[in-house]
Amino acid sequence: MSVCEIRRLPVRQPFDLREVLCVAQDFRWRRWKDGWRSGVLCGNLVHLRQGGNYLEYRAASDLDDLLTSYFRLDDDIEAIHDYISSRDCKVAGLVKKYPHLRVLRQPDPWECTVSYICSARSNVQKTRKDVESIARELGGSLELDGDKRHTFPTAEAVLKAGVSPLAELKLGLQRHDKIFAAAERIRDGELDLSHLAQPDVGYAEAKRQLMRCYGIGRKVAPCIALFALDKIEAFPVDRWVRRAMKSYFPPPQQPTDKDRVTWAQDCFGEYAGYANQFLFHDQWAQDSPC
Repeated sequence: MSVCEIRRLPVRQPFDLREVLCVAQDFRWRRWKDGWRSGVLCGNLVHLRQGGNYLEYRAASDLDDLLTSYFRLDDDIEAIHDYISSRDCKVAGLVKKYPHLRVLRQPDPWECTVSYICSARSNVQKTRKDVESIARELGGSLELDGDKRHTFPTAEAVLKAGVSPLAELKLGLQRHDKIFAAAERIRDGELDLSHLAQPDVGYAEAKRQLMRCYGIGRKVAPCIALFALDKIEAFPVDRWVRRAMKSYFPPPQQPTDKDRVTWAQDCFGEYAGYANQFLFHDQWAQDSPC
């Protein structure tokens, strides 16, 4: 059994770990004992909990830089909140209501891609179960303080195993075929997620490349771009965001999702993804408390 020392990471911004991890951006966090939360980041099993203005964590190595990037603690969150608040009074109210909300910067774009393929036409609980099942079936073993988890399999590992193990997990809606097809595109050099995450690759191009993959459509692609490719102008639209935006397009208007995205990106510009999460969370949290 591996037991690691507790490290502390200072947090000098509004932050609430429980609220951040309950927003259903990353599906691999779960409660652990004594107030800890267990997750797997870049092959590291990590336990997290908050103590005032710092994060406590246990892991096999120093993860300060990884966690700072993951939680976007390097963003000027005050300036971002001020900007989106100045652009819309309703979002300004949500910023005051949920000041600790964050947009995660997930470190493994491949894991994020598979997770959101699994999320399409599903719910958070089922998606969490499916993503964990894939890791348990095809990933490597990890253990920390009696907590046993698994790394997420690489695209190469998925291809080596073949499609049958994925099919046997009963992910539904041909998700095993969609995941395998995305892995093939990576192998063939037709999808380079690391390249798409570069600052000089625009959101429109990243979205276009993602949507060339079987199973990645207009809802899934913006989620991957926002949460793993650092395209924070991305504005995913699902039923929660549609419901949140209902008052922005009063009857008799019948806006399309494209109309909603265009409006949001015109209004919030490069920070549309932040505004998106406030709109999403305000609706989702009403029906899905942590």
